[in-house]
Amino acid sequence: MNDLENACKPRLVVSRCLGFEPCRYNGQTIADDLVESLKPFVEIITICPEADIGLGTPRQPVRLVQQGDQVRMVQPSSGADVTDAMHAYIDKQRAELTEIDGFLFKGRSPSCGPSVVKIYSSDLKGSSAIKGMGMFAYAAIKAFPYAAVEDEGRLKNFQIREAYLMRLFALARLRGLERASSASAISTFHASHKLLLMCYHQEQMRVCGRIAANHEKLPLQDLVQAYATAFREALMQMPRQSNIINALFHGFGWISEGLNSAEKKLFLDALEEYRDERVTLATLQHLLKSYVIRFDHDYLGSQHFLEPYPRALFELSDSGR
Repeated sequence: MNDLENACKPRLVVSRCLGFEPCRYNGQTIADDLVESLKPFVEIITICPEADIGLGTPRQPVRLVQQGDQVRMVQPSSGADVTDAMHAYIDKQRAELTEIDGFLFKGRSPSCGPSVVKIYSSDLKGSSAIKGMGMFAYAAIKAFPYAAVEDEGRLKNFQIREAYLMRLFALARLRGLERASSASAISTFHASHKLLLMCYHQEQMRVCGRIAANHEKLPLQDLVQAYATAFREALMQMPRQSNIINALFHGFGWISEGLNSAEKKLFLDALEEYRDERVTLATLQHLLKSYVIRFDHDYLGSQHFLEPYPRALFELSDSGR
């Protein structure tokens, strides 16, 4: 793989209560196996908005309350409204956080939850609620619209976790590319991400290819910016299984002429088992990697799709959620 691509570790913002400090409202911390596994492979920046604005630990819970067209953060037990303090904290973090590839938030938190956070109609006990986002998470997603964002609960699901890690590490490699000193570096980067891009959005993959070819002879800075934007847009949706199967077929097609009929049947049978969710994507990736070794196939071997994130992060356990 290109040294430039591998130079950047993902920069990941993580809720501090996920194994770093006992800063939850109840004074506890939450051990999280994925966060622990990520530590050697990413650059972690921790945040705890509620503790950081001075609410203390332990503390009485805060809640989000809809007041007209505004969402306020209040502490029902004391009657305190900490909305302005939270907005000031958000503004400070927005100015300080740079080159962020992803966020791993504490789910359902009124500050950090990226989804299914309760927004109440009042601060009274028993008031009705709708689902929304935590105040900090909402601002973070607006400030970093292309970042990989999930909460620790959803990442217990194997498929969600796999897609998240694929995106997180691809975005970090892209930051390495943005330091590129030549158009050929962009072309090489795109070639090595062809199968991975195919998993996310096939038309956007072709858009990226046209930009990388640079038929318009754009200046390097403009070329890098155009490619980086198109690449990030390609990763915005969850990879579809049909797209992943298409990418596997493409990789297989590059080496299939060297395989005998029994070997071809083995791969195609495994592909159908993947379609039926009886084997993981890693099974097919390992088969393709074995062909890279056997045939010394440089182009297939260059594909980040074969190992889109460090192998040590692969964990098959799944909460079923």
